[in-house]
Amino acid sequence: MPRLVTNWRAVLRYAWTVRIALLAAILNGLAITVSIITGAMLVPPLWLASLNGLLAVALSIVRIIEQAKLKDDADE
Repeated sequence: MPRLVTNWRAVLRYAWTVRIALLAAILNGLAITVSIITGAMLVPPLWLASLNGLLAVALSIVRIIEQAKLKDDADE
């Protein structure tokens, strides 16, 4: 069963992975909301897919970079 890391509060506050994931969720939600309200896509689907791909790659990269404020994680 999955468990929270010991410093989950610091992870939520300082981890770049959380920030980038939230940015991706906000941008996707905004694009979908605008398309529902106006009937038109805010950006072409190819651009949205490209942005999602870039954010996914960014998540992978920042996950392996040491983050100074998160060093106290005993689970890693």
